[in-house]
Amino acid sequence: MLRELVQSWWLLHVRGLLAIIFGAFLLFLAGTMQGLFNTTVAMLGVLLMFIVYLLLSGMLSLVAAFKSFGARERFWAAIVHGTIMLVLGSWLFFSDRVTVVWLVWFTVANAFGSGLLEVVMARAMRWHIDSVMLTLAGAVSLIMSILLIFARNAPLSELVSALAVYALFFGTVLIIFSLRLHGMGKQTHFFPPN
Repeated sequence: MLRELVQSWWLLHVRGLLAIIFGAFLLFLAGTMQGLFNTTVAMLGVLLMFIVYLLLSGMLSLVAAFKSFGARERFWAAIVHGTIMLVLGSWLFFSDRVTVVWLVWFTVANAFGSGLLEVVMARAMRWHIDSVMLTLAGAVSLIMSILLIFARNAPLSELVSALAVYALFFGTVLIIFSLRLHGMGKQTHFFPPN
């Protein structure tokens, strides 16, 4: 599995960049949420950006799944994660009943799915030092999903700020992990020849 992750380092890197862009955009919008009009416009921006993030991230998860077709555990985890993200993103785009509560529930589902995927990847890499970082990231994602359930009735600006912090954390972990994988791939002695 580690070999497939090293070869797909760039997919994780792009997902990390998307998450950081999404988080930065959310932080900007959270600061503009004053007054009914500004809050409405900001929430529309949050929803549109979230839809784009879900769809692109879901597509990248599916690409990663098909690139790791031989590794059954990673393949199925990535397929399920990518499919859930695409379904949620599509539903958000076509639904006329989208509210902030739905955004929170979708983020809970995304954080929970991402947390499970990170734990599965960490388990597969349990003999490597980066498994600790993935386990920590997975635990934070799972904890964040639980915290969002309890904070779903908080003020909008606080919810958006919490989502932004989580997206920035998640993106940073993915970028660091992808760069470490890229570094492993450059080491010719890391993998023995087939």
